[in-house]
Amino acid sequence: MSSAIAEGHLKLEALAYESDGAALDRLSRVRGVGRWTAEYVLLRGLGRLHVFPGDDVGARNNLQRWLETPVSLDYEGVSQALAPWRAYAGLIYFHLLLDRLAETGAIVAGDQSQSWTDL
Repeated sequence: MSSAIAEGHLKLEALAYESDGAALDRLSRVRGVGRWTAEYVLLRGLGRLHVFPGDDVGARNNLQRWLETPVSLDYEGVSQALAPWRAYAGLIYFHLLLDRLAETGAIVAGDQSQSWTDL
């Protein structure tokens, strides 16, 4: 993706004004960028807090555990499961990630010595 940006084939600033679908399409046309990466760029890079990168297997497992559902979730299952909280799906993604990191001891709740850039 960095070479596409450096060569002027991808203008990140323009993505901010595009719909989710158009931005995902544009990002997915970059060699090496799949749906997960494109959705993560929308969530973290563009602040679209309604986007949950549904191809993230760890996030799927965390969501399944949180919802206490015995059925493994696929991409569509993630979308259906998050329907009641669609506007906050990205926040749920980050919450589940941080919760799992806390469970494993990778971070300590209230630890101010780490920042997002450390993760």
